[in-house]
Amino acid sequence: MKLNTKLVFLTQVILLVWSLLFNSQKLYSQNDKIKELESKLIQEKNDTSKVKIMVRLAIILGNSSYTQSIQYAKKALRLAQEIKYTSGQIDALNCIADNYWYQTNYIKAQEYYFNAYRLADSIQDEEQIAQSLYNIGWIKCIQQHQYDSDKFLYKSYQIYKKLNNNSGKLQVLNALASYFTDRYIDEKKRNWFDSSLKYFNIGIELAKLSKKQEALGRIYGNLGSLFYNQGDYYSSIYYNDKSIEINLKTGDSLNFMTCYLNKAVYSMELKDASSAITILNQVLNYSSRYGLKDMQQQCLDALSKAHALQGNHNSAYNYLVQYVQLHLALDKDAYANNLTNLQNDYELEKSDANIKQLTQANEIQELKNNRKSYFIIALLAVAGIVVFIASLLFKQNKQKQIANQQLKAQNKIIAEKKLEIEQSIQYAKGIQQAVLPNKQELNTQIPNSFVYYKPKDVVSGDFYWFGKLDSDFYCIAADCTGHGVPGALMSIIGIDKLTQILFEKRVSHPSEILSQLNIEIKRILKQHSDTSKQMDGMDLALLKFNNTFTQVEYAGANRPLFLVRENKLTEYKADKIAIAGYTSDEQVYSTTKIELQKQDMLYIFTDGYADQFGGESGKKFMTKNLKDLFIKIEPFSSQEQEQQIDTVFKTWKGTYEQVDDILVMGFKV
Repeated sequence: MKLNTKLVFLTQVILLVWSLLFNSQKLYSQNDKIKELESKLIQEKNDTSKVKIMVRLAIILGNSSYTQSIQYAKKALRLAQEIKYTSGQIDALNCIADNYWYQTNYIKAQEYYFNAYRLADSIQDEEQIAQSLYNIGWIKCIQQHQYDSDKFLYKSYQIYKKLNNNSGKLQVLNALASYFTDRYIDEKKRNWFDSSLKYFNIGIELAKLSKKQEALGRIYGNLGSLFYNQGDYYSSIYYNDKSIEINLKTGDSLNFMTCYLNKAVYSMELKDASSAITILNQVLNYSSRYGLKDMQQQCLDALSKAHALQGNHNSAYNYLVQYVQLHLALDKDAYANNLTNLQNDYELEKSDANIKQLTQANEIQELKNNRKSYFIIALLAVAGIVVFIASLLFKQNKQKQIANQQLKAQNKIIAEKKLEIEQSIQYAKGIQQAVLPNKQELNTQIPNSFVYYKPKDVVSGDFYWFGKLDSDFYCIAADCTGHGVPGALMSIIGIDKLTQILFEKRVSHPSEILSQLNIEIKRILKQHSDTSKQMDGMDLALLKFNNTFTQVEYAGANRPLFLVRENKLTEYKADKIAIAGYTSDEQVYSTTKIELQKQDMLYIFTDGYADQFGGESGKKFMTKNLKDLFIKIEPFSSQEQEQQIDTVFKTWKGTYEQVDDILVMGFKV
């Protein structure tokens, strides 16, 4: 076990060094780009092009030189104002605001973002309006925790959705998820956790679909933070590591370091202070080099806690003092920025009363002096508290050190075993996802269709399958015995046998497919033996569409087919017997042929949705309510139907635990 830990640690160090080297090369590349743009700026005659070049320079320099970046942005703003180039003014204002935001001056950032929003609104530039609303929403909801300002984020998302701008949608989805994470941290309400998880999952699917790797990396990192604040440290490490892996590929050094910092914090929760300290020292060097004060502050705080965890109280105290000094310095800078704004406003106002001006100046000076006094008193008070706490920690550590050693060893073994199990289950999820068919194939054959798939655990005992054989198209919804890992194993067996029956044995009739599947599963689980204890099986519904989708053949084992036509639902009942288990080898299943009409809506599903407990009385949802739901949503598009099915389920479930895997498939012909 020690050898494995060393190998993991060595791999982390190699990855970090590789990243730093990569980013050094990236920096050289950026320097070349800066020189090229500066040369173009000197030669350029057109003022509009000059504004664009200066904004581009400001954006690139924002990663390395705050002063130069803001100078170029302000020059671009002045020139754009002179030539009345509104779009250029908006770009420059946003760039200035970004710089203030990176320097943690959120008040100034918000001011410039609002100015950009007003200009964008005046020319009705929807994309710029959406970006400005996102920027304002991020500061108000996430930086300042003004939760009643979430309207800015929702408005931004609606505009990006209308424009079909995936990059814009992804950044807002990430912001909404982070906003709900903060609400969950502050209020500890489960509904905020669920909302955050919902938006993260929507963002993950969209990022994968649109192949936006950088956005995917950021979302995984923030998802890790959500699980960390829930106390699920293994999940937080899992998603944080996925983010690190993506950031290494994309070369996103800032997000890489942010996730690396989080990895250290998460490791400390699992009592791995040694690895945490190594990581934190690397991140502290990076944040110091690039002037990222928020990151420095977090590193110093974490280093203090990590050294205290190891019993190095002198080092813990030194890092804590550095943290307090930087924290107070940042507060002082923020105060200085606010004071400068007040003085600028004062100078702009003309007054004929010189006595009043003198009084105001004295008040400002007195405010400065009071602030200095408060700062010194606060620093001394904090230093005293730090010394007191450090001495207490030292005494407590001495008393508990011997007793804790055995407990640490036992906890480490338990944690390692649990982590191995969690990682194995996550790996199993990847295998199961790989054998499930691509939903795009279904959308190609039946464009107005959906698959609502919601496992109870990480892996699922429900599975869906579809494929084309000759000119016919087959769709299957199946529910295997159990859920979790046992159910997932059965689902993989089921998919494998279905593939053999259809494509190798070329069995095409629905009832014969079910009969063959019954025989094959009983054979592979050795259910013919009297001594066999593995009597697992599955329920399923199978549809076979002809090439014109004017006729469907249905066969079912304990799972019905619902057809909604002109606001009326018809139920086609299944054979009341399962596949495999105690079912005889000679079992013959029935097939029903149905002539279809345009706009017919067909549903096949497992029993998880109807069996879910919830509502005001904590009762099952029941099949009757599911039928009513299908009739209600049938007129809508497949995407809207899937969303409504999800919304109704979450509302019904409320705070109750999900009782089973859930699968609902819908097809409109």
